[in-house]
Amino acid sequence: MLIYVTLHYIENYHTREICMIPFVIVVPLAVAGGGLIGLVQERFRRKRLSQAMLDASDPDTVEQDPAVLANGDLVQIKHSTIAARVALGLTAVGAALSYPSLILVSAPIIGYSTYNWLRTRYLFEQPWFKSPLSILAILALIGSMATGYWFMAALVLTVDLAARKWIATFTEGSHLMDPEEPDNKAGPFTFMQRVKYLTRIVLQGEPRWEWFPALMARISLGLFFAISGWNKLFTAAHWNGLLGAMIATGLPFPKFLSLFLASVEFYGGALLTIGFMSTFFSIALAFAMFVALVTVEIPYVIPPGLGPLDWLDWFLYLPQVLYIIIFFWLIVKGPGPYSIDAIIARKLGVDKDPDEESGKENLDNDPDPKHGKGFRLSLPALLSWGKDSDKDQDPDKGSTPGGAGWTPQPT
Repeated sequence: MLIYVTLHYIENYHTREICMIPFVIVVPLAVAGGGLIGLVQERFRRKRLSQAMLDASDPDTVEQDPAVLANGDLVQIKHSTIAARVALGLTAVGAALSYPSLILVSAPIIGYSTYNWLRTRYLFEQPWFKSPLSILAILALIGSMATGYWFMAALVLTVDLAARKWIATFTEGSHLMDPEEPDNKAGPFTFMQRVKYLTRIVLQGEPRWEWFPALMARISLGLFFAISGWNKLFTAAHWNGLLGAMIATGLPFPKFLSLFLASVEFYGGALLTIGFMSTFFSIALAFAMFVALVTVEIPYVIPPGLGPLDWLDWFLYLPQVLYIIIFFWLIVKGPGPYSIDAIIARKLGVDKDPDEESGKENLDNDPDPKHGKGFRLSLPALLSWGKDSDKDQDPDKGSTPGGAGWTPQPT
């Protein structure tokens, strides 16, 4: 409602030239107003956090409690990131529609995000504002605001706040601890432990994010085949093209096969998008792509008389080959946690295999390096090959910080 009233006011008064306030004054005032809102919100948030900790902590030291500060500032970064994304969307839509009033509404949102961004930069970075990335971000922010390219200002805030949020979660608030304290001088995790953790991610990947590429592949392929099947079923030009291709291949019952193929693409793609019976429709669509590959693509698309390498180059260039590979990966990987199949599996209690979990646990606890950890193709196993450190390790001690079983946890 507030945005609508603001847009209505700006459109009417600005276009009729009744509002005599210069544009160069309105924008800084709007940005400053957003920053003031961020300041007031931060003060109230600090007050609520302090009040919440009064029963469990000393009232004189609650404001310096690292856990309280880390938790509160992570929330602040989250809110600032959301605001920066909203401003980014408003400026993008406003620029696309040539709607200056919509862009002007993003000015206080950018001011709000800028205040929180500067404060988190000041708090999370030592020394303050002296790293190359911080200097570049500040220069980009000032330049974009001064030249009127607000889209770049919102983009800088969005990217940098997201990076700050990740770093804050990764370091667990060590930047808030007193660096002169002997126990806190290196923070909760040493530099080499963080390097080892990042090295493991580079060489072995991050299993906590393995669901994301599967989700993107499933939704992308599902939408692609659903739209393709819709066009073939309900668009005359696409239907005639499919029917003509079936007749040209000489396959029996061309109308039935055309209807069957289009139906599989449409319904299979739609259900694959939402993750229902994903494995079944992945197999069906992969088989349809295999049939299209054998009956159409190889005989009519690949030129005859090619050598083995040239023929393989043409074959791997065909899109059906890529689709089959992705479908095979989805069949093995599964639809992922964000799917109807995953919900059904949780309801039925078959989302985890007890035998597989117990076998994995036994393998982890096997002290013999020929069968246990020492035989795994992993970075920690290769670095510790031939050592007897695994035999003497206390199983109740947990994973070493930075090791294969260690991940930094937010406060």
